[in-house]
Amino acid sequence: MALGKILSNYTYLFVLILIRYIGLFLLAPVFGSRVIPVRVKIGLAFFLSIITLPLLANSRSLMVPVDELIIFIDIIRELSIGFTIGFIAYLSFAAIQLAGRFIDLRMGFAIVNVADPVQGDTMPLMGQFKNILAVFLFLSINGHHLLLQALYHSFELIPLGGAVFNSMTMEYIFRTTGNLFLLAFKIALPVIATLFIADIIFGFLVRTIPQMNIFIVGLPLKILIGFIVLMFSLHFIIYCFRDLFQDMYEEIFKLIGLLS
Repeated sequence: MALGKILSNYTYLFVLILIRYIGLFLLAPVFGSRVIPVRVKIGLAFFLSIITLPLLANSRSLMVPVDELIIFIDIIRELSIGFTIGFIAYLSFAAIQLAGRFIDLRMGFAIVNVADPVQGDTMPLMGQFKNILAVFLFLSINGHHLLLQALYHSFELIPLGGAVFNSMTMEYIFRTTGNLFLLAFKIALPVIATLFIADIIFGFLVRTIPQMNIFIVGLPLKILIGFIVLMFSLHFIIYCFRDLFQDMYEEIFKLIGLLS
């Protein structure tokens, strides 16, 4: 084989590896943060691709397609693989933010939003607190390393340009996305359940003492009760986040198995 043809094949292999990393960095937790400049993300993906290329060069015999349409399809396929893996990982943090919205709604903070520099958007107060806590825990357990390891594992199982997006894969993605609301409710359940009981007690007090203005007394008490429950359930929340991240990696590996 001519030297120019060999260099073309390796270049095509490198580009496909780079595209899969870029797809991951578009939406993955921490890596997809808007705080990180785009140049840094592209540079990190470039260096990771350089490291990955020698590990796959001997096990992958990939030829440059003659048709430009096939090249375009391969690029879209690799971008979709990285983006889908990042999306599955992002769902865990989305569930945490949604749980914060549920808590804010019950505590009376529904109209209170704070700026989120990570996502470049506004989010509820408790959602921001839980999201920051989740990011710290994610980094402390080297979750970003495990995420890169999962993507490298995808290179071993899913051949470059050989991913299969069938009906089972799409059904799995939609079902995992639907579980987002259930996960958010489980995370917010201690505060929601306690404040629901507090609302029942306030209802009895209104019927018993009609002279009491429940709107003046009830709202500060609900906020106080919510913070007390959050303080005492912090240990439970950390363990819940840890289990959530563990399930996240299991879901990613199941997705990789469906794509292979």
